[in-house]
Amino acid sequence: MKGDKKLEKADTISALLLYQKALYMDTTLADSYAKISDIYVNQSKYDEALKLLNTGLRITVNVPKDPESISHLYSVRSFLYFNLNKYGAALTDLDQAILLNKNNPNYFYMRALIRRMNGDERGCCSDLRKAIALGMENAKVYRKNYCN
Repeated sequence: MKGDKKLEKADTISALLLYQKALYMDTTLADSYAKISDIYVNQSKYDEALKLLNTGLRITVNVPKDPESISHLYSVRSFLYFNLNKYGAALTDLDQAILLNKNNPNYFYMRALIRRMNGDERGCCSDLRKAIALGMENAKVYRKNYCN
């Protein structure tokens, strides 16, 4: 929580130190991996974020204290894979994120975009419907343009 307060004040250096301290005390804190990887992504440190996410997922998946935070780890890693043009890996991670948290419309929206890129119109439209049902207004525009 101290790290979150520092992050709210845009003090990323202190936030990073606090999240790292939390991981030192308990390596199974998925939320700390997620917060650190978010900071790394915002700093364009993609390699560091990917390395951290891989470590975090390897450790936290076996001790699922917080499925929502673990789903976030998968979603951030899917974003990194997407930017590396590894669309299959991005889809796999989004599938895992959705298994752990079926209430996040962003996961369905991102999966819809990747499915569309891969020619899976039906899967794309299905995911857009789910994103809309979960309250994502942006998905309505995309669905209107690409789905019947």
